[in-house]
Amino acid sequence: MGRRETHEKLQKLRKLLRLDQANPVVRKIVVGVIGGICLIAGIAMILLPGPAFIFIPLGLLLLASEFKWAKRWAQKGEQALQRGRRNWRLWRKRRARAATVKQ
Repeated sequence: MGRRETHEKLQKLRKLLRLDQANPVVRKIVVGVIGGICLIAGIAMILLPGPAFIFIPLGLLLLASEFKWAKRWAQKGEQALQRGRRNWRLWRKRRARAATVKQ
């Protein structure tokens, strides 16, 4: 997924939460507070029991709808996820080939 897809996801999220209709200052405050709470809760859930892998990206995506620094972090995270998927698929292919060679 590239920048265009990420931007489209953020636009859908803004429309879903009706943030595009709010005053820009109020919108930044609301997004900053809600996104910050989600992000901090996700980071805390790394050590505490809970779904950190859901709350951290959710908080980042919320923050990325208003703040450029969060958008850059969200894009870096998405790129890392894509690299991990690609490496996982390559590893599985190599493992399958090695298993057929052994037999």
